[in-house]
Amino acid sequence: MHSSRRFFTPQRLVLLLCCALVIFVAIVPFYRATLRMEIKYNEGWNAYNAVALSHHAELYPVRYGWTMVNYPVLSFVTLAQLGQFTHDYLFTGRMLSLLSLLLCCLFAGIIVARLTSSARNGVLAGAFCLGVFCAGADTYVGMNDPQMFAQTFFMAALLVYVIGRDRPLALSLAALLIVAGGNIKHNLIDFPLAIAIDLWLTSRRRMSFFLGMLLLFEIPAFYLNVHVGGPYFLDHLLIPRRYSLERAMAGGFDYYMPLLIPMAAAVAAAMSAYRNSQRRILAIFLPCSFAVGMFFSGGHGVSINSYFSCTLAMAMLIGLFLHESGAPRWQWLSARWSVVAPLALFFWLLIPMQVNDLFPPWEQVKDLRASEHRFDQQVDFMRSHPGPALCESILRCYYAEKPYIVDPFNAVSLIESGKLDEIVLVRAIRSRQFSTIQFDRPPRPDGLPNAAAERFTPAVLEAVRDSYVPALRDSDATIYVPAPATELAHKMPLR
Repeated sequence: MHSSRRFFTPQRLVLLLCCALVIFVAIVPFYRATLRMEIKYNEGWNAYNAVALSHHAELYPVRYGWTMVNYPVLSFVTLAQLGQFTHDYLFTGRMLSLLSLLLCCLFAGIIVARLTSSARNGVLAGAFCLGVFCAGADTYVGMNDPQMFAQTFFMAALLVYVIGRDRPLALSLAALLIVAGGNIKHNLIDFPLAIAIDLWLTSRRRMSFFLGMLLLFEIPAFYLNVHVGGPYFLDHLLIPRRYSLERAMAGGFDYYMPLLIPMAAAVAAAMSAYRNSQRRILAIFLPCSFAVGMFFSGGHGVSINSYFSCTLAMAMLIGLFLHESGAPRWQWLSARWSVVAPLALFFWLLIPMQVNDLFPPWEQVKDLRASEHRFDQQVDFMRSHPGPALCESILRCYYAEKPYIVDPFNAVSLIESGKLDEIVLVRAIRSRQFSTIQFDRPPRPDGLPNAAAERFTPAVLEAVRDSYVPALRDSDATIYVPAPATELAHKMPLR
Protein backbone atom coordinates (compact mmCIF):
# COMPACT_ATOMS: atom_id res chain seq x y z
CA MET A 1 0.00 0.00 0.00
CA HIS A 2 2.83 2.36 0.91
CA SER A 3 4.72 1.61 -2.32
CA SER A 4 1.53 2.16 -4.33
CA ARG A 5 1.12 5.63 -2.84
CA ARG A 6 4.76 6.40 -3.59
CA PHE A 7 4.31 5.40 -7.24
CA PHE A 8 1.18 7.52 -7.76
CA THR A 9 2.77 10.83 -6.85
CA PRO A 10 1.04 14.04 -7.99
CA GLN A 11 3.74 14.60 -10.62
CA ARG A 12 3.26 11.13 -12.12
CA LEU A 13 -0.50 11.47 -12.08
CA VAL A 14 -0.16 14.79 -13.89
CA LEU A 15 2.10 13.15 -16.46
CA LEU A 16 -0.44 10.37 -17.06
CA LEU A 17 -3.30 12.85 -17.32
CA CYS A 18 -1.38 14.99 -19.83
CA CYS A 19 -0.59 11.94 -21.97
CA ALA A 20 -4.23 10.81 -21.81
CA LEU A 21 -5.32 14.27 -22.97
CA VAL A 22 -2.94 14.07 -25.94
CA ILE A 23 -4.43 10.69 -26.92
CA PHE A 24 -7.89 12.28 -26.76
CA VAL A 25 -6.77 15.14 -29.00
CA ALA A 26 -5.16 12.70 -31.47
CA ILE A 27 -8.27 10.54 -32.03
CA VAL A 28 -9.65 12.39 -35.06
CA PRO A 29 -6.46 13.00 -37.11
CA PHE A 30 -5.09 9.50 -36.46
CA TYR A 31 -8.42 7.88 -37.37
CA ARG A 32 -8.78 10.02 -40.50
CA ALA A 33 -5.38 8.78 -41.73
CA THR A 34 -6.87 5.27 -42.07
CA LEU A 35 -9.73 6.34 -44.37
CA ARG A 36 -9.82 6.47 -48.14
CA MET A 37 -10.66 10.12 -48.63
CA GLU A 38 -8.75 13.28 -49.38
CA ILE A 39 -7.32 15.22 -46.46
CA LYS A 40 -5.68 17.95 -48.58
CA TYR A 41 -4.87 18.61 -52.23
CA ASN A 42 -1.24 17.44 -52.04
CA GLU A 43 -2.17 13.82 -51.33
CA GLY A 44 -3.10 12.94 -54.90
CA TRP A 45 -0.22 15.04 -56.25
CA ASN A 46 2.28 13.08 -54.13
CA ALA A 47 0.75 9.74 -55.13
CA TYR A 48 0.89 10.49 -58.86
CA ASN A 49 4.52 11.66 -58.60
CA ALA A 50 5.55 8.53 -56.70
CA VAL A 51 3.85 6.36 -59.32
CA ALA A 52 5.70 8.22 -62.07
CA LEU A 53 9.06 7.53 -60.43
CA SER A 54 8.16 3.89 -59.83
CA HIS A 55 7.69 3.60 -63.62
CA HIS A 56 11.08 5.28 -64.18
CA ALA A 57 9.57 8.50 -65.51
CA GLU A 58 11.28 11.85 -64.90
CA LEU A 59 9.64 14.38 -62.58
CA TYR A 60 11.31 17.40 -64.22
CA PRO A 61 11.41 16.48 -67.95
CA VAL A 62 10.38 19.89 -69.36
CA ARG A 63 10.80 23.46 -68.20
CA TYR A 64 7.08 24.22 -67.95
CA GLY A 65 4.20 21.79 -68.30
CA TRP A 66 0.68 21.08 -67.10
CA THR A 67 2.05 18.84 -64.35
CA MET A 68 4.88 20.30 -62.26
CA VAL A 69 6.86 19.10 -59.23
CA ASN A 70 8.11 21.98 -57.09
CA TYR A 71 9.67 19.73 -54.39
CA PRO A 72 13.02 17.92 -54.46
CA VAL A 73 13.04 14.28 -55.43
CA LEU A 74 13.94 12.37 -52.25
CA SER A 75 10.46 12.01 -50.74
CA PHE A 76 9.05 10.71 -54.03
CA VAL A 77 11.92 8.23 -54.37
CA THR A 78 11.24 6.98 -50.83
CA LEU A 79 7.50 6.66 -51.43
CA ALA A 80 8.05 4.96 -54.80
CA GLN A 81 10.35 2.37 -53.22
CA LEU A 82 8.07 1.68 -50.26
CA GLY A 83 5.04 1.56 -52.53
CA GLN A 84 6.51 -1.41 -54.40
CA PHE A 85 6.05 -3.45 -51.23
CA THR A 86 2.73 -2.02 -50.02
CA HIS A 87 1.11 -1.41 -53.44
CA ASP A 88 -0.76 1.54 -51.91
CA TYR A 89 0.96 4.89 -52.30
CA LEU A 90 -1.63 6.91 -50.37
CA PHE A 91 -1.53 4.90 -47.14
CA THR A 92 2.21 4.34 -47.42
CA GLY A 93 2.67 8.10 -47.51
CA ARG A 94 0.26 8.58 -44.63
CA MET A 95 1.96 6.02 -42.42
CA LEU A 96 5.33 7.57 -43.26
CA SER A 97 3.93 10.96 -42.25
CA LEU A 98 2.57 9.62 -38.95
CA LEU A 99 5.84 7.87 -38.15
CA SER A 100 7.73 11.06 -38.98
CA LEU A 101 5.53 13.11 -36.64
CA LEU A 102 6.11 10.64 -33.81
CA LEU A 103 9.87 10.74 -34.45
CA CYS A 104 9.85 14.55 -34.41
CA CYS A 105 8.09 14.49 -31.04
CA LEU A 106 10.52 11.86 -29.77
CA PHE A 107 13.51 13.95 -30.84
CA ALA A 108 11.94 17.03 -29.23
CA GLY A 109 11.57 15.12 -25.96
CA ILE A 110 15.14 13.80 -26.08
CA ILE A 111 16.52 17.29 -26.74
CA VAL A 112 14.64 18.70 -23.73
CA ALA A 113 15.64 15.76 -21.53
CA ARG A 114 19.25 16.30 -22.56
CA LEU A 115 19.17 20.04 -21.86
CA THR A 116 17.35 19.77 -18.53
CA SER A 117 18.62 16.40 -17.28
CA SER A 118 14.97 15.57 -16.61
CA ALA A 119 13.18 12.66 -18.29
CA ARG A 120 9.85 13.99 -17.01
CA ASN A 121 10.28 17.32 -18.79
CA GLY A 122 11.36 15.46 -21.90
CA VAL A 123 8.19 13.35 -21.87
CA LEU A 124 6.06 16.44 -21.32
CA ALA A 125 7.75 18.26 -24.21
CA GLY A 126 7.33 15.30 -26.56
CA ALA A 127 3.70 14.77 -25.55
CA PHE A 128 2.92 18.47 -25.91
CA CYS A 129 4.54 18.42 -29.35
CA LEU A 130 2.21 15.64 -30.49
CA GLY A 131 -0.80 17.31 -28.88
CA VAL A 132 -0.21 20.72 -30.42
CA PHE A 133 0.14 19.23 -33.91
CA CYS A 134 -3.02 17.14 -33.51
CA ALA A 135 -5.00 20.09 -32.14
CA GLY A 136 -3.58 23.03 -34.11
CA ALA A 137 -2.43 21.45 -37.38
CA ASP A 138 -4.60 18.34 -37.61
CA THR A 139 -4.90 18.38 -41.41
CA TYR A 140 -1.18 17.60 -41.72
CA VAL A 141 -1.26 14.75 -39.19
CA GLY A 142 -1.17 11.54 -41.19
CA MET A 143 -1.43 13.41 -44.48
CA ASN A 144 0.40 12.05 -47.52
CA ASP A 145 2.83 14.97 -47.73
CA PRO A 146 6.64 15.27 -47.41
CA GLN A 147 6.56 18.02 -44.75
CA MET A 148 6.79 15.89 -41.60
CA PHE A 149 9.19 13.47 -43.29
CA ALA A 150 11.55 16.38 -43.95
CA GLN A 151 11.13 17.76 -40.42
CA THR A 152 12.35 14.43 -39.04
CA PHE A 153 15.79 14.88 -40.62
CA PHE A 154 16.04 18.47 -39.44
CA MET A 155 15.05 17.52 -35.89
CA ALA A 156 17.60 14.69 -35.95
CA ALA A 157 20.21 17.24 -37.03
CA LEU A 158 19.24 19.52 -34.15
CA LEU A 159 19.52 16.61 -31.71
CA VAL A 160 22.99 15.72 -33.03
CA TYR A 161 24.02 19.36 -32.70
CA VAL A 162 22.78 19.61 -29.10
CA ILE A 163 24.68 16.44 -28.16
CA GLY A 164 27.99 17.19 -29.89
CA ARG A 165 28.15 20.79 -31.04
CA ASP A 166 31.87 21.01 -30.20
CA ARG A 167 32.89 18.00 -32.28
CA PRO A 168 33.57 18.19 -36.04
CA LEU A 169 32.03 14.75 -36.57
CA ALA A 170 28.76 15.87 -34.98
CA LEU A 171 28.69 19.06 -37.05
CA SER A 172 29.32 17.00 -40.20
CA LEU A 173 26.51 14.59 -39.35
CA ALA A 174 24.16 17.49 -38.59
CA ALA A 175 25.02 19.05 -41.96
CA LEU A 176 24.40 15.73 -43.74
CA LEU A 177 20.99 15.34 -42.07
CA ILE A 178 20.06 18.92 -42.96
CA VAL A 179 20.97 18.38 -46.61
CA ALA A 180 18.94 15.14 -46.64
CA GLY A 181 15.95 16.97 -45.16
CA GLY A 182 16.42 19.84 -47.60
CA ASN A 183 16.19 17.40 -50.48
CA ILE A 184 12.74 16.44 -49.22
CA LYS A 185 11.46 19.97 -48.48
CA HIS A 186 13.80 22.72 -49.55
CA ASN A 187 12.55 25.81 -47.70
CA LEU A 188 13.16 24.70 -44.08
CA ILE A 189 16.10 27.05 -43.75
CA ASP A 190 15.36 27.99 -40.14
CA PHE A 191 17.19 24.93 -38.73
CA PRO A 192 20.58 25.57 -40.38
CA LEU A 193 20.12 29.31 -39.81
CA ALA A 194 19.67 28.83 -36.05
CA ILE A 195 22.64 26.47 -35.84
CA ALA A 196 24.84 28.88 -37.83
CA ILE A 197 23.89 31.81 -35.56
CA ASP A 198 24.60 29.76 -32.43
CA LEU A 199 27.99 28.75 -33.82
CA TRP A 200 28.72 32.33 -34.83
CA LEU A 201 28.24 33.38 -31.19
CA THR A 202 30.67 30.73 -29.93
CA SER A 203 33.19 29.85 -32.65
CA ARG A 204 33.46 31.39 -36.10
CA ARG A 205 35.80 28.58 -37.08
CA ARG A 206 33.17 25.91 -36.29
CA MET A 207 30.52 27.96 -38.06
CA SER A 208 32.69 28.09 -41.21
CA PHE A 209 33.27 24.35 -40.95
CA PHE A 210 29.52 23.69 -40.61
CA LEU A 211 28.64 25.89 -43.60
CA GLY A 212 31.40 24.28 -45.62
CA MET A 213 30.03 20.81 -44.88
CA LEU A 214 26.55 21.93 -45.94
CA LEU A 215 27.96 23.06 -49.28
CA LEU A 216 30.04 19.91 -49.67
CA PHE A 217 27.02 17.64 -49.18
CA GLU A 218 24.67 19.77 -51.28
CA ILE A 219 26.75 19.51 -54.46
CA PRO A 220 26.21 15.73 -54.98
CA ALA A 221 22.62 16.09 -53.70
CA PHE A 222 21.87 18.59 -56.46
CA TYR A 223 23.39 16.27 -59.03
CA LEU A 224 21.25 13.36 -57.81
CA ASN A 225 18.07 15.45 -58.10
CA VAL A 226 18.90 16.23 -61.72
CA HIS A 227 20.07 12.69 -62.47
CA VAL A 228 17.00 11.00 -60.99
CA GLY A 229 14.36 13.66 -61.59
CA GLY A 230 15.31 15.29 -64.86
CA PRO A 231 17.17 18.28 -66.31
CA TYR A 232 14.72 21.02 -65.29
CA PHE A 233 14.91 20.46 -61.54
CA LEU A 234 15.64 24.11 -60.69
CA ASP A 235 12.94 25.46 -63.03
CA HIS A 236 10.33 23.34 -61.26
CA LEU A 237 11.64 24.26 -57.82
CA LEU A 238 11.43 27.98 -58.62
CA ILE A 239 7.91 28.07 -60.06
CA PRO A 240 6.78 31.70 -59.71
CA ARG A 241 4.09 32.40 -57.10
CA ARG A 242 2.07 35.40 -56.07
CA TYR A 243 3.03 36.83 -52.68
CA SER A 244 0.84 38.69 -50.20
CA LEU A 245 2.02 40.26 -46.96
CA GLU A 246 -1.62 40.50 -45.90
CA ARG A 247 -1.98 36.75 -46.38
CA ALA A 248 1.10 36.13 -44.24
CA MET A 249 -0.19 38.32 -41.41
CA ALA A 250 -3.70 36.87 -41.51
CA GLY A 251 -2.46 33.28 -41.66
CA GLY A 252 -0.06 33.79 -38.77
CA PHE A 253 -2.77 35.41 -36.67
CA ASP A 254 -5.21 32.56 -37.31
CA TYR A 255 -2.61 29.90 -36.45
CA TYR A 256 -0.93 31.43 -33.40
CA MET A 257 -3.88 33.09 -31.64
CA PRO A 258 -5.37 29.77 -30.39
CA LEU A 259 -1.85 28.97 -29.09
CA LEU A 260 -1.35 32.31 -27.37
CA ILE A 261 -0.56 31.07 -23.84
CA PRO A 262 1.80 28.25 -24.94
CA MET A 263 3.62 30.74 -27.19
CA ALA A 264 3.92 33.19 -24.31
CA ALA A 265 5.41 30.44 -22.13
CA ALA A 266 7.82 29.52 -24.95
CA VAL A 267 8.94 33.15 -25.33
CA ALA A 268 9.53 33.40 -21.56
CA ALA A 269 11.59 30.20 -21.64
CA ALA A 270 13.55 31.44 -24.66
CA MET A 271 14.51 34.66 -22.86
CA SER A 272 15.83 32.63 -19.95
CA ALA A 273 17.49 29.98 -22.13
CA TYR A 274 19.46 32.56 -24.13
CA ARG A 275 21.73 33.11 -21.12
CA ASN A 276 22.65 29.41 -21.06
CA SER A 277 25.19 28.42 -23.72
CA GLN A 278 23.78 24.85 -23.95
CA ARG A 279 20.13 25.88 -24.24
CA ARG A 280 20.66 29.01 -26.31
CA ILE A 281 20.10 27.13 -29.57
CA LEU A 282 16.38 26.80 -28.74
CA ALA A 283 16.19 30.49 -27.85
CA ILE A 284 17.63 31.28 -31.28
CA PHE A 285 15.54 28.68 -33.08
CA LEU A 286 12.21 30.17 -31.93
CA PRO A 287 12.56 33.63 -33.55
CA CYS A 288 14.32 32.16 -36.60
CA SER A 289 11.52 29.67 -37.24
CA PHE A 290 8.85 32.27 -36.52
CA ALA A 291 10.34 34.79 -38.96
CA VAL A 292 11.02 32.25 -41.71
CA GLY A 293 7.58 30.69 -41.31
CA MET A 294 5.82 34.05 -41.46
CA PHE A 295 7.79 35.04 -44.55
CA PHE A 296 6.99 31.87 -46.51
CA SER A 297 3.35 31.86 -45.39
CA GLY A 298 2.65 34.80 -47.68
CA GLY A 299 3.30 32.67 -50.75
CA HIS A 300 0.40 31.68 -52.97
CA GLY A 301 -0.69 28.16 -52.00
CA VAL A 302 1.43 27.92 -48.84
CA SER A 303 -0.46 26.42 -45.91
CA ILE A 304 0.04 26.19 -42.15
CA ASN A 305 3.00 23.86 -42.67
CA SER A 306 5.21 26.96 -42.88
CA TYR A 307 4.66 27.33 -39.11
CA PHE A 308 5.71 23.79 -38.19
CA SER A 309 9.32 24.55 -37.29
CA CYS A 310 8.10 27.23 -34.89
CA THR A 311 5.62 24.73 -33.46
CA LEU A 312 8.48 22.32 -32.75
CA ALA A 313 10.50 25.13 -31.18
CA MET A 314 7.52 26.07 -29.00
CA ALA A 315 7.04 22.48 -27.80
CA MET A 316 10.71 22.15 -26.82
CA LEU A 317 10.68 25.50 -25.05
CA ILE A 318 7.55 24.44 -23.16
CA GLY A 319 9.71 21.65 -21.72
CA LEU A 320 12.31 24.23 -20.69
CA PHE A 321 9.59 26.46 -19.26
CA LEU A 322 8.30 23.69 -17.02
CA HIS A 323 11.87 23.09 -15.86
CA GLU A 324 13.12 26.66 -15.50
CA SER A 325 10.12 28.65 -14.35
CA GLY A 326 10.20 27.32 -10.81
CA ALA A 327 7.46 28.15 -8.35
CA PRO A 328 5.72 31.54 -8.41
CA ARG A 329 5.90 33.93 -5.50
CA TRP A 330 2.35 33.27 -4.31
CA GLN A 331 2.70 30.81 -1.47
CA TRP A 332 -0.67 29.13 -2.07
CA LEU A 333 0.41 28.23 -5.61
CA SER A 334 4.05 27.51 -4.89
CA ALA A 335 3.59 23.91 -3.73
CA ARG A 336 1.19 23.17 -6.57
CA TRP A 337 3.16 24.73 -9.48
CA SER A 338 4.55 21.43 -10.82
CA VAL A 339 0.93 20.24 -11.09
CA VAL A 340 -0.82 23.42 -12.21
CA ALA A 341 1.64 24.56 -14.93
CA PRO A 342 1.62 21.41 -17.11
CA LEU A 343 -2.12 20.88 -16.67
CA ALA A 344 -2.84 24.48 -17.72
CA LEU A 345 -0.68 24.17 -20.83
CA PHE A 346 -2.05 20.79 -21.89
CA PHE A 347 -5.69 21.67 -21.27
CA TRP A 348 -5.13 24.79 -23.36
CA LEU A 349 -4.91 22.40 -26.34
CA LEU A 350 -8.70 22.05 -26.15
CA ILE A 351 -8.95 25.61 -27.51
CA PRO A 352 -7.25 24.98 -30.90
CA MET A 353 -9.04 21.65 -30.97
CA GLN A 354 -12.37 23.48 -30.74
CA VAL A 355 -11.27 26.14 -33.24
CA ASN A 356 -10.41 23.42 -35.78
CA ASP A 357 -13.77 21.63 -35.31
CA LEU A 358 -12.30 18.48 -33.76
CA PHE A 359 -14.69 18.43 -30.83
CA PRO A 360 -16.44 16.22 -29.97
CA PRO A 361 -14.26 13.51 -31.58
CA TRP A 362 -17.01 10.89 -31.81
CA GLU A 363 -19.12 13.21 -33.96
CA GLN A 364 -16.16 13.95 -36.20
CA VAL A 365 -15.46 10.23 -36.61
CA LYS A 366 -19.06 9.71 -37.74
CA ASP A 367 -18.76 12.54 -40.28
CA LEU A 368 -15.47 11.15 -41.57
CA ARG A 369 -17.05 7.76 -42.23
CA ALA A 370 -19.79 9.44 -44.24
CA SER A 371 -17.17 11.44 -46.18
CA GLU A 372 -15.29 8.25 -47.04
CA HIS A 373 -18.51 6.70 -48.36
CA ARG A 374 -19.19 9.74 -50.56
CA PHE A 375 -15.58 9.72 -51.79
CA ASP A 376 -15.95 6.09 -52.92
CA GLN A 377 -19.19 6.90 -54.72
CA GLN A 378 -17.55 9.81 -56.56
CA VAL A 379 -14.57 7.68 -57.55
CA ASP A 380 -16.84 4.88 -58.80
CA PHE A 381 -18.83 7.40 -60.85
CA MET A 382 -15.70 8.80 -62.50
CA ARG A 383 -14.30 5.33 -63.14
CA SER A 384 -17.52 4.34 -64.89
CA HIS A 385 -16.89 7.07 -67.50
CA PRO A 386 -13.97 5.95 -69.67
CA GLY A 387 -11.43 8.52 -70.76
CA PRO A 388 -9.31 11.22 -69.15
CA ALA A 389 -10.65 13.39 -66.34
CA LEU A 390 -9.90 16.80 -64.87
CA CYS A 391 -9.98 17.03 -61.08
CA GLU A 392 -9.77 19.83 -58.56
CA SER A 393 -9.12 17.01 -56.07
CA ILE A 394 -6.31 15.05 -57.73
CA LEU A 395 -6.78 12.10 -55.38
CA ARG A 396 -10.20 11.38 -56.89
CA CYS A 397 -8.64 11.18 -60.35
CA TYR A 398 -5.89 8.98 -58.92
CA TYR A 399 -8.28 6.43 -57.44
CA ALA A 400 -10.50 6.56 -60.53
CA GLU A 401 -7.38 5.39 -62.42
CA LYS A 402 -7.31 8.42 -64.68
CA PRO A 403 -4.10 9.57 -66.41
CA TYR A 404 -2.29 12.47 -64.74
CA ILE A 405 -2.78 15.32 -67.22
CA VAL A 406 -3.22 18.55 -65.25
CA ASP A 407 -1.95 19.72 -61.87
CA PRO A 408 -4.47 22.55 -61.35
CA PHE A 409 -2.59 24.50 -58.68
CA ASN A 410 0.80 24.76 -60.39
CA ALA A 411 -0.86 25.16 -63.80
CA VAL A 412 -2.66 28.30 -62.60
CA SER A 413 0.61 29.71 -61.22
CA LEU A 414 2.27 29.18 -64.61
CA ILE A 415 -0.71 30.64 -66.50
CA GLU A 416 -0.63 33.76 -64.32
CA SER A 417 3.11 34.19 -64.92
CA GLY A 418 2.75 33.72 -68.69
CA LYS A 419 4.58 30.38 -68.82
CA LEU A 420 1.53 28.41 -70.01
CA ASP A 421 -1.34 29.43 -72.29
CA GLU A 422 -4.74 28.70 -70.75
CA ILE A 423 -6.32 28.52 -74.20
CA VAL A 424 -4.85 25.02 -74.57
CA LEU A 425 -6.89 23.78 -71.60
CA VAL A 426 -9.93 25.83 -72.58
CA ARG A 427 -9.98 24.27 -76.05
CA ALA A 428 -9.65 20.77 -74.60
CA ILE A 429 -12.67 21.45 -72.38
CA ARG A 430 -14.77 23.02 -75.13
CA SER A 431 -14.03 20.04 -77.39
CA ARG A 432 -15.15 17.82 -74.47
CA GLN A 433 -11.95 15.80 -74.31
CA PHE A 434 -12.50 15.03 -70.61
CA SER A 435 -15.01 12.35 -69.69
CA THR A 436 -15.58 13.93 -66.28
CA ILE A 437 -14.55 17.16 -64.54
CA GLN A 438 -14.66 17.31 -60.74
CA PHE A 439 -14.93 20.30 -58.43
CA ASP A 440 -15.01 20.35 -54.64
CA ARG A 441 -18.08 22.56 -54.21
CA PRO A 442 -21.62 22.97 -55.58
CA PRO A 443 -22.05 25.31 -58.60
CA ARG A 444 -22.48 29.03 -58.05
CA PRO A 445 -25.92 30.63 -58.45
CA ASP A 446 -24.88 31.98 -61.88
CA GLY A 447 -24.14 28.43 -63.07
CA LEU A 448 -20.37 28.68 -63.01
CA PRO A 449 -18.51 25.80 -61.38
CA ASN A 450 -17.34 26.75 -57.90
CA ALA A 451 -13.59 26.20 -57.55
CA ALA A 452 -10.77 27.66 -55.53
CA ALA A 453 -9.18 30.60 -57.35
CA GLU A 454 -5.72 29.02 -57.20
CA ARG A 455 -6.93 25.88 -59.01
CA PHE A 456 -8.83 27.11 -62.11
CA THR A 457 -8.97 30.39 -64.03
CA PRO A 458 -12.27 32.12 -64.90
CA ALA A 459 -11.90 31.17 -68.59
CA VAL A 460 -11.62 27.49 -67.65
CA LEU A 461 -14.71 27.69 -65.44
CA GLU A 462 -16.68 29.36 -68.23
CA ALA A 463 -15.63 26.63 -70.66
CA VAL A 464 -16.88 23.96 -68.25
CA ARG A 465 -20.20 25.75 -67.80
CA ASP A 466 -20.68 26.07 -71.57
CA SER A 467 -19.73 22.49 -72.51
CA TYR A 468 -20.56 20.30 -69.49
CA VAL A 469 -23.46 19.61 -67.15
CA PRO A 470 -23.43 18.55 -63.48
CA ALA A 471 -24.15 14.82 -63.22
CA LEU A 472 -23.33 14.08 -59.55
CA ARG A 473 -23.69 16.50 -56.67
CA ASP A 474 -23.12 16.11 -52.95
CA SER A 475 -21.61 18.10 -50.11
CA ASP A 476 -18.03 17.10 -51.04
CA ALA A 477 -17.96 17.35 -54.82
CA THR A 478 -19.73 18.19 -58.04
CA ILE A 479 -18.85 16.09 -61.08
CA TYR A 480 -19.57 17.32 -64.59
CA VAL A 481 -19.97 15.26 -67.76
CA PRO A 482 -20.07 16.46 -71.40
CA ALA A 483 -23.36 18.12 -72.26
CA PRO A 484 -25.56 16.21 -74.74
CA ALA A 485 -25.50 17.58 -78.27
CA THR A 486 -29.11 18.79 -77.92
CA GLU A 487 -28.19 20.83 -74.85
CA LEU A 488 -24.85 22.01 -76.17
CA ALA A 489 -26.33 24.34 -78.77
CA HIS A 490 -28.55 25.88 -76.11
CA LYS A 491 -25.68 26.26 -73.61
CA MET A 492 -23.13 27.62 -76.10
CA PRO A 493 -23.12 31.44 -75.94
CA LEU A 494 -23.16 33.54 -79.14
CA ARG A 495 -19.69 34.72 -80.16
